[in-house]
Amino acid sequence: MTSVQTPQGTGTEVDIALLVFIERYANDLLKWDLISFFAHNPDLCGTADHVAHGVGRDPRVVRAELGDLVMLGVLERDHLDGVQTYYLTQRPKLRQLALKFAQHLNGS
Repeated sequence: MTSVQTPQGTGTEVDIALLVFIERYANDLLKWDLISFFAHNPDLCGTADHVAHGVGRDPRVVRAELGDLVMLGVLERDHLDGVQTYYLTQRPKLRQLALKFAQHLNGS
């Protein structure tokens, strides 16, 4: 983990890799929610409608953001019986950062 010590006396370290991940991939509230949803459910393979329901958002809006996250590599897409499904990437570094993102949201 690359980290930087914050100003004197705080004793807190900043995880640079996690900050870069957030800036690059979770750069708006919906992407934040979607990444968090998949990271909290890392084995989920769901349709856009299922994911939209899980995050409490409009499926049309979610579908577009899911496509963006697929292009960015955070999610992967598959077609099962003619239906598009989405799941958290299997790329080790991105997957690890997404899971770490969710852990930090939980205060772990």
